[in-house]
Amino acid sequence: MKKTILSVFSFLFIGMGVKAQQLETTTFTVYGNCGMCERTIEGALGEKDGVTEADWDRETHQMTITYDPKKISIDEVKEKITAKGYDTDTHRATDKAYNGLPGCCKYERPETKE
Repeated sequence: MKKTILSVFSFLFIGMGVKAQQLETTTFTVYGNCGMCERTIEGALGEKDGVTEADWDRETHQMTITYDPKKISIDEVKEKITAKGYDTDTHRATDKAYNGLPGCCKYERPETKE
């Protein structure tokens, strides 16, 4: 009986460890200004998309996410953010999306590399 219980617990802990190993954490730049930007940027991503944590720092403009790369790629993450009107270090929001931001959220856009 003890061996059976021990085997079950071992299996559960190993299974939990495998799941945790599937997640990755990365940081990249997202431009914005205020608390409303923070809510929108972080809110653009969710667990259903494969993102388990999203934290944007207003001071540094750094976005740190923990995600499942089997469910979503970094490009897809950045596309979801740019769809809300916010530029990232590698992806640019459309002018229409940017112009739709509230006045307080209109950050100084980075120069495009052409």
